[in-house]
Order: sequence, then structure tokens, then C-alpha cells
Amino acid sequence: MAGRERRPLFPINVWPPLVDAVTLVLAAFVLVILVVLLAQRGLVHRLTERERELEKLKQDKARIEHRLRALAATGLVEVVDGKVILQGEVLFGSGSAEVTEQGRAFVAQLAPPLLALLESEPDQMVLVGGHTDDRPIRTARYSSNWQLSTARAVSVADALQGAGLPAQRLVAAGFGEHHPRAANTDDASRQRNRRIEILLVPIRSVASEMAAPAAP
Repeated sequence: MAGRERRPLFPINVWPPLVDAVTLVLAAFVLVILVVLLAQRGLVHRLTERERELEKLKQDKARIEHRLRALAATGLVEVVDGKVILQGEVLFGSGSAEVTEQGRAFVAQLAPPLLALLESEPDQMVLVGGHTDDRPIRTARYSSNWQLSTARAVSVADALQGAGLPAQRLVAAGFGEHHPRAANTDDASRQRNRRIEILLVPIRSVASEMAAPAAP
């Protein structure tokens, strides 16, 4: 028994395959770590870019609001949160979307400073928004407040164009009674809700840009 040859535990050498397997596992682990690090780096980059965009938007909004407030110096309009607010009674007769002579004269006073603002903000355009109170309307011409508010916004946009603002920098929209400034509880609050709001918005937010012509 003492002279019997001892046999190895494993009949073949298992170390090279084992080392290869461990190496592959380590390589895969390192690859996963690299992928995670790159993904985190990309996420941080995107978040940083987003923060820069938001900061630029805040700065643009503050600059535009500062310039819009110059329009309120006449006392004829109100500027709130970057919006120039005109009360409907100044511009229209009851239930009408036709701008009165007095209203056209009033809009003509707003056109020059708005035009100057557009010239200084080439990526912005003027949005004219029409708003009504909550009293329902149903006439031969307008079947809802939505239609009336849209027609009023278009009329003011037309008046601004006639006063010198370029048509391609104007857009009109009707909001009906759905975005009141005050609760429609009495005549005074309803009067506040019958209004036209004029504000600057980025052109790209409301219109598609024309593609550049292909190179010959």
C-alpha cells in the first residue's frame, strides 16, 4: 500500500479553463461598469444641457416682460406675467367681434412698441388670445363663446397687421370662457374676463420652420 502511486485529484489540468472563465467574468464586469459610467455621464450631460435651456428661457422671459412693461406706461393696458391685457369693452361692442374705431385707434398705439419688440426678438412672434366670460352666447353668427373669442382674436390680429406688424409674426387663438382671470360671480369679474391678451411666444412653439434648400 505504501508503494502505491498517488493519482491526482483531477485527471486533467482544470486551471487554464478556470482562469479563462474568471477572466471572462471580470471582463464582463468591467464592461458593465464602463457602460454604466458612460450612461451616467450622458445623463449628466443631458441634465446640464436641460438646465442651461431652462435658464435661457427664464432670462428670455424676464427680458421680454421688462420690455412689455413699457407698454403699460400709457395706463391703457395692463401687463401681467408677460401678457399685455386689453379689456374687451375698449375694443368691441357687446357680442361683436368687429373692432370699433376707438379700438382700432387703441391698437394702432400698441403697434409701434410691439413692432420694435419683434425686431429685437427675431425668434419670437405675437400671439393674440381672445377670452370671454361664462355667459353663453348663441347668435346667428356665433354659436359659442369659443367662436366669438376666436373671431375677436383674429380681428385684433388683423388690426395689428394693418398697423404695421408683419403677418408672419402674428398668430390668433380663441380660448372662450375656459381660462378666466377671475371667478365669474358678478359683473365686475365677468368684465375682467372679457379681454384680449397679447404676448410673445417662440416661433418654433407655434409654427414649423421652413427647411433649408438642398445644396445643388
